[in-house]
Amino acid sequence: MLRRNLTLLSGIKVLIIDDEPEALDLTELMLSFYGAQVITCLTAVQGLERLRTFCPDVIVCDINMTRMNGYQFVQAVQDFSTDKGRNTLAIALSAPGKEEAQAYAHGAGFQRYLCKPVQLLTLLETVAELADRPIKKSGQQGAGTGPEWMPVSEVSGFAA
Repeated sequence: MLRRNLTLLSGIKVLIIDDEPEALDLTELMLSFYGAQVITCLTAVQGLERLRTFCPDVIVCDINMTRMNGYQFVQAVQDFSTDKGRNTLAIALSAPGKEEAQAYAHGAGFQRYLCKPVQLLTLLETVAELADRPIKKSGQQGAGTGPEWMPVSEVSGFAA
């Protein structure tokens, strides 16, 4: 169940990097629909450039990109962040792969690893968790209060 709260991610700034325009647009739609402030980039190089003026709470980055891949990007971000004194949290997005790929992503500097196609609730929970605003699930104290709860499949335009 997903809370029908369109401000679930309100105030959370997210930088999304993916060289597949359709995947980039869908990820942006999912996060902005729930209130996140989203900036998108089609290349890792563009992402690094945007970090000069935009300080995201969370970065969502595809792994398999040309010119500079997601691993190289997140390592460059860590160097950049250390100089600026920022703590940058990042989510790797990639096609389903082996456990070694997930371990490699964590070793490169990603805090989380999600497989494409990413499920809406999984993405929302992961972004909220990294931004230190975890989503309460049914059965947890305080869950279900406020706006009504609904299955993810009922959110127009999203697949569960």
